[in-house]
Amino acid sequence: MKTIFYIFLLLMFGHATAIAQKPIVLTDDEVKFGNTMCPGVWVEIPEVSSEVVKSNWKKAIEKGSKSKALITGNEITIFGAIYKDINELPVNIFSSVTEKDSIIRLFAAVELSRDEFTKVGSNEHDQLKSTLKQFAKDQYAKVAKDQLSAQESILKNMEKDLASLRKEKEKLEKEIQNANTSISQETYKIATAEKEISTTRSNLESRTGEVNQMADGKEKKAAQSELKSMEKKVKDLEKANVTSDSRITKSKTVITENTAAIAINVENQEDMGVKINKQKMQVAKYADKLKTIESY
Repeated sequence: MKTIFYIFLLLMFGHATAIAQKPIVLTDDEVKFGNTMCPGVWVEIPEVSSEVVKSNWKKAIEKGSKSKALITGNEITIFGAIYKDINELPVNIFSSVTEKDSIIRLFAAVELSRDEFTKVGSNEHDQLKSTLKQFAKDQYAKVAKDQLSAQESILKNMEKDLASLRKEKEKLEKEIQNANTSISQETYKIATAEKEISTTRSNLESRTGEVNQMADGKEKKAAQSELKSMEKKVKDLEKANVTSDSRITKSKTVITENTAAIAINVENQEDMGVKINKQKMQVAKYADKLKTIESY
């Protein structure tokens, strides 16, 4: 039992960690490229893949320049890059991408002239840090936006499901209403028909006696034809009553089935309402995460 509890805690902690934003950390360092130690800056970018960072960093350092960056393994190098925020003249940029504890680390060093790199505390070095921080922020914000979009999509689908449940409940209630109306109508038809049947049978009985006493001839034949019409009327009314009884039975079945379905529907709506409220909290957390990242 304790083991299950600890697993639950780990899962909850892991989920909370996935939502919580992580800091973007900048660190001065030196990295060796070829035979040269290049002073520069590391930036930590949470929750992104190394391939995405490589691809987007390559585009970033190529922007505005005719030079093309070369990717060799985890290293990205460009010669003659245009980086006017640091230097009016073209510069060389040496970069490396590594992964540590599921966090991608991007290193960049800017060579202003041969073997001369930005120095810690200089405007050029501060600008390099600013560029790396903004790049990391943009990458992390993109991840957070995608996460928020996914959570909003889940919420939207839940709200659609709830709307469908409500619509289905309205349909079931309308069917019950129609069934009750049908029962009332068919019951009235049966009552009316029963009165007509009773009256017609009474008339038929007395009229039959009269006809039997009549002498043969045209009048008797006409009277006998009238009796047949009365008999047919009774049969038609009885047949109509059978149809009405069948409709009443079907309507009662609809009421029984729909009443049970509505009870289930109401429970499902309540469950979905709880899920929606929880999902709204998730959306709010991811929105706060994005807002915090954008404030870096």
